[in-house]
Amino acid sequence: MKYNMLNHLAAISLFIVCAGSLTMSAVATPATVDSIFNTEEILDENTLETKTLQDWHPDKPTGSTRQKLIEINVAEWLPGKDYRIPVRMIVPLKGKAKGFHITGANPAAALMKDIKPSAFEAKLLANGVGIVKTVVKVIAQIPGKQGLQKEMGKLFLEDLNPRYTTVWIWSMTLMRATTAAYAEVDYFEKGKVAGTGGSKNGISPAMALINDERFTATCSNVAFAWASPARKGDRGELQKVQAANETFFEAAKAGELELETQRAKWYQRHMGGSNSSMDKMALKAGISMDELHDKTDRFLTSVCVTENWDRLMERGVDVLFQPGTHDWVAYDILWGAQNHPQLPVYYAPNGGHEMQKHPAIERDSENLEAFLWNHFFGGEPLLKPPTSNYKVEKDKLRVTVRFNEGPQPKSGRIWWTFDRGSDGSAAYITELFPQDQWKEMTGDDGTNSWAASIPLADNVSRVDFFSNHRKTIEYRSRKYPSYLSSPYTRVALENK
Repeated sequence: MKYNMLNHLAAISLFIVCAGSLTMSAVATPATVDSIFNTEEILDENTLETKTLQDWHPDKPTGSTRQKLIEINVAEWLPGKDYRIPVRMIVPLKGKAKGFHITGANPAAALMKDIKPSAFEAKLLANGVGIVKTVVKVIAQIPGKQGLQKEMGKLFLEDLNPRYTTVWIWSMTLMRATTAAYAEVDYFEKGKVAGTGGSKNGISPAMALINDERFTATCSNVAFAWASPARKGDRGELQKVQAANETFFEAAKAGELELETQRAKWYQRHMGGSNSSMDKMALKAGISMDELHDKTDRFLTSVCVTENWDRLMERGVDVLFQPGTHDWVAYDILWGAQNHPQLPVYYAPNGGHEMQKHPAIERDSENLEAFLWNHFFGGEPLLKPPTSNYKVEKDKLRVTVRFNEGPQPKSGRIWWTFDRGSDGSAAYITELFPQDQWKEMTGDDGTNSWAASIPLADNVSRVDFFSNHRKTIEYRSRKYPSYLSSPYTRVALENK
């Protein structure tokens, strides 16, 4: 499994098991007094030290946009050494762009040439929204940055300063690119700024949304939104993970389950409580657990949207998280659903980094397009998070999902699995939702609800389930199917 992201976050961030994601305000305001970012540093145009690589010009592929390529100084990340990154800006052929969509999901080499906008990006541009593309990648994959990751890791372990983590520089990259774009006053005017992407490009715009009020939305894939006890390094939770893993590997050794050798090594290297986990590394560096947990709390406040929910909602931002059901970034989706049901979430069944998604997954989903269109231009509202209720009836589980406010969906589909492994464990990732354990739900317009009965297998102790629901956003002759999930739920079956 090619999953370098996990190595980086486990080694130099403050996560125990991790992977590897309104109207414009004139200033960027920290989330709290303890924010790990400095507003003045974010907004200072002078320290960008911008180098123009390609000045404003009509793009060569189509001639339908104007583009500019620059290189900026994000920050002095390693003392005495600037962290410089390319940024490509795209605006309509005429007039200024009002706000923009920004992402770091771009190889540096791809930014060196004019970019042909995608069909959806062309629609954004045609309606006056700009595009900003920069580089948020594994540090070793960025030209000229090889070896920097290791140096930053050493600095981080000196005093756990979160400035020396990759997630700090990734989100800082997006915020500084925003400062660079708005410095182009003849081409951009203040407007909404929506960041999107997956993994590191899902975490970084979420952090930017929290710490920079110029950002107004994030659509974050295979990324976490909440600070669960496990994510904070709770010893009791880690012990549960370690116990589950011991059982898992004993079963694999006994031949009770198939486990490819390289995958087994990957699990053992990166799971909670492994030698590369943050608590073990901190102890080796002479850092106390109390200090580690204090820093973790501060860090997660600057990272997790649910830790800043009330303030973000007062700003009127839009959020959508698509963590998948089997990913090391979002290894605690059950806790997130139980404690933050207000968060709009879409679960791709069996989805996650390099996972094989469920064959019954919604193939027509255009969640990103629907989300961005609604954010920038309004119109039809998206679905709001529903509630989910259940009742055990002999050999079946009766599930009812209700949309209590806002628009109503046009479909419902439910997935379930039995006796899934503990959150964050190897079994949690390995044990997929079975291909035959899903069904269409029945809608009731009178009660704004969707219902289904899950057949309960014999000799099982619990069942996990969630459902997905569709609403199609229409713009002229174009339709964007969007999906939202019910809360991920676990039911203990005491009598089974």
